[in-house]
Amino acid sequence: MAKAICGIPLFCIQRVEIYINKSEKTLAEIKAATGADYVLNGGLFEGDRAVCHLKAGGRVWASDSYTYWGYAWDTGPDMALVGVSAPGKPNYICCVCLLRGGRAERLVYGRDLAGRRPRSAMGLKGGDLCLYCSTDGATPEELQAELLEKGWDSAVMLDGGGSSQCDMDGQIITASRKVHNLICVYLTDKREDTPMDGITQRMMTKNPCYTSGRTIIPKGIMVHSTAAPGVMAQALAKSWDTPTAKAAVHAIVDDAVTLQTLPWTTRGGHAGSQAGTANGTHIAFEICEPQECRLLPEEWEPLKRGDTGWAVKRLQRELTARGYDPKGIDGSFGPGCDAALSACQADLGLEVDGSCGPATLAALANREGSFLAYDPEETEDYFEAAWRRAVALAAHLCETYGLDPMTAVLDHSEGHALGIASNHADVGHWFPRHGRSMDDFRAAVKTALAGEEVSELDTAVDKLAGAGLIDSPDYWKGGEYSADNVKALLIKWAASI
Repeated sequence: MAKAICGIPLFCIQRVEIYINKSEKTLAEIKAATGADYVLNGGLFEGDRAVCHLKAGGRVWASDSYTYWGYAWDTGPDMALVGVSAPGKPNYICCVCLLRGGRAERLVYGRDLAGRRPRSAMGLKGGDLCLYCSTDGATPEELQAELLEKGWDSAVMLDGGGSSQCDMDGQIITASRKVHNLICVYLTDKREDTPMDGITQRMMTKNPCYTSGRTIIPKGIMVHSTAAPGVMAQALAKSWDTPTAKAAVHAIVDDAVTLQTLPWTTRGGHAGSQAGTANGTHIAFEICEPQECRLLPEEWEPLKRGDTGWAVKRLQRELTARGYDPKGIDGSFGPGCDAALSACQADLGLEVDGSCGPATLAALANREGSFLAYDPEETEDYFEAAWRRAVALAAHLCETYGLDPMTAVLDHSEGHALGIASNHADVGHWFPRHGRSMDDFRAAVKTALAGEEVSELDTAVDKLAGAGLIDSPDYWKGGEYSADNVKALLIKWAASI
């Protein structure tokens, strides 16, 4: 049993072709010959001729005395559900209309399409062309219900049974039958586009969160940092753009780019798998961490003989600075580095195990100017650039969805405290190293929305109001207080500790 589902942003599509398989090639042969990015079996056929309405590249291959709902288009991005046949359109296809206007259509089909069998379909959802292929076996009614649940706006069932086959950007379902016609989708180089200042779209169309079609009504924004030092936005998006990915966020930010990776109302996979998580309520984005975050205790991975890389080179430099000879600073943890580290551990009264674990890191990072200590000045430029991008993105989302940044924006660790996210420290393990907090972040977002400076007093009042310590924020923001109110606040504050 197999199932493949994908959504392709229409702005990414160069053209959609109905390929007429006159030479009776296999799907794999057609994909190789055409270079199409997506291939799916097409409409109904009998022997060597198409059935129902079908027009490809300006030529009519099949006609019918009745009009059915189907898809018609010039090149592909203009695809629409219309009554077919469609005069003036060079391409159209129809079979059984399942959905129209986001609602179930009355199903009309013959006995040859009835029963539980492999199915394929195409449709539209928002700004996406959706393709579906499954060998699980379903009735037309079951297929209709499944696509309705996925939120498709419109859908047409294509040929099924032994004809159901596809190669959808790595999702492959094979069949022995060589079909009469196939849907071939060709992408442009616009998979990266800039719909608004500062945001570049690169949808993770193979990620399960994207292909599932599940949606949310955004009620908040959750800020994450990657805990993958040195991995920047493009690389992280690529690693998650697979059918087996276990996580997904709506955007990824680094110092150079803000990358949107899911539609904002798609259900993400960022807050853990338990029921009731922020996956179903919050838009999420990751802030990429620079390589130097490898030195943070929360992200440190022990170094041992045989390891290589940037962190090993830092260890070798630190050992050298302390008077131990690792036999070179080459980023390779060999016998010389092992001996130098063991000698250093012995002198520091640490367990001599030849491994630079958390205890050894803490001892070595304690020296002023240590090569194994996180130095905020080293990464300040990166942090500030990423911070500005993250603030701008959060402000845009708050404005778009009518969210209050002082109450609707939180990080992963704050989400865990509220019971809506898994137990992760981000971003609280990194922001304070640069003298920033989530309160500072929320205030910066509020400033960006207001277009004016938010005072430290306003920020403090919002924080106290959020904690339930004060009941009249506007009064406290005024700056003139009665002695009785100050006393009452101090007593309430003390009681909360």
